[in-house]
Amino acid sequence: MVRSHEVAEQSDESTTGGGAEADVPAGGSTGLSGPGGPTASVPAASVESRARRIWVRVTLTLATILTIFAIFAIWADRQLLNPDNWSDTSTQLLQKQTIRTALSSYLVNQLYNNVDVEAQLKSGLPDELAPLAGPISGALHSVAEEAAERALASARIQNLWRNANRAAAQTLVTIVEGGGSRVEIEGGTVSLNLRQIVSELTTRLGLPSDLANKLPPSVANVKVVTSDQLGLVRNLAKALHALAIVLTILAIALYALAVFLAYGRRRRTLMNVGFGLVLAGIIVILGRKIGQGQLVSAITKDASIEPAARDTYSVATSLLVQVATASIIIGIPVILAAWLAGPARWAMSARRFLAPHCRARPALIYWITAALLALVFIWGPIPSTRNPVTMLLYTVLAFAGAYVLARQMAQEFPDAEPVSLRDAMSGLGHSLGEKMSRARAATTPAPGGGASKAAELERLAALHDRAAITDAEYAAAKRDVLSAT
Repeated sequence: MVRSHEVAEQSDESTTGGGAEADVPAGGSTGLSGPGGPTASVPAASVESRARRIWVRVTLTLATILTIFAIFAIWADRQLLNPDNWSDTSTQLLQKQTIRTALSSYLVNQLYNNVDVEAQLKSGLPDELAPLAGPISGALHSVAEEAAERALASARIQNLWRNANRAAAQTLVTIVEGGGSRVEIEGGTVSLNLRQIVSELTTRLGLPSDLANKLPPSVANVKVVTSDQLGLVRNLAKALHALAIVLTILAIALYALAVFLAYGRRRRTLMNVGFGLVLAGIIVILGRKIGQGQLVSAITKDASIEPAARDTYSVATSLLVQVATASIIIGIPVILAAWLAGPARWAMSARRFLAPHCRARPALIYWITAALLALVFIWGPIPSTRNPVTMLLYTVLAFAGAYVLARQMAQEFPDAEPVSLRDAMSGLGHSLGEKMSRARAATTPAPGGGASKAAELERLAALHDRAAITDAEYAAAKRDVLSAT
């Protein structure tokens, strides 16, 4: 068992190709036999290695799937149960012209349907102009929609809209968290109070300022959740919040389990974890894009309101894009960290360059890590980089990675002298070039004939006996030597 782990470790960290452990055919022979000997143990280790790799792949796949669902759950939880996010999204909706057009038309229609505008105008006109109240009322309808749309674009109306939406969202969150009284739960409702907005609009239209008070409650207060729905909404909201937390923890735990199971291949598995996070974010963003075309066309049958529905979908799912982007942004450093510890030429050059400096100043790698973290926290590309708890988690993980990298550099380049990065790359390139030249010379026949041919054939035979070249390479090189003139 220990031997199989050593083979796996060497194949993962010392090769630049596929890097899989060397499998021995079940019927192969190593020249030894007997119970408990290498012939019996190597195939068992190979089977165990293959089974372990399968489990790692299954775990990574399941973790990525859970990450996709976790992104949707986090989005729904933040969108519905965060008053600030709800009010921000609502304000962004009102800033869209298509939404303002639809809302202004709704408000003016409700005003005309519930208030006798003609009578209100007649009461304010002189007796000789009273007959004109009807035509003025009809002409005012289209003018009122245009004026209402302009009013909805003003900062004052949008601020009233933001406050109304935030108040409704805060009421819902208070009830979900158990802060509402029994009377509120049994007899109250969660509603969007538009009375101030309607009052502001009537004033801008030149109508009496108390006109909004004459509107029925169903118009001035739009019900979001009725009293008989509060119990169900509370249970669903709590379940949604728990789901967002559980799915996130499960996804992280499965990724960690995959890395733990991948003994000898942990660096590559860590890179796959990063790819999984990036893939999950990309899938969600693509799914959101596909859903925009499919859901909007399925929900709206009226072509005139389709632009408003499309904008509503776009704004409502903008937070989903932020959460998916956060998954991508977290995955990229994981990929880069695994790559930096790998056998790629650029990665080895960087380690060769840093090794002597870190040996002379052991704290250097940690100062570099702290500087990079500070830049990320100042930039704040995602909300978690501004949250104290997640910032502490990122700091711990980053310094743990720096410690592992420092140990690796000390083992790889214990006696390396300080060089420039360019020289470090040149040295690695020269070393790789020498290896390729030696490999090329091993299968290239030397020119000449007679004794030279015999010497070349002997050299090829010796290489073949040492298994330095394959049967096919030996046959091809031998054929070239014999055919040379």
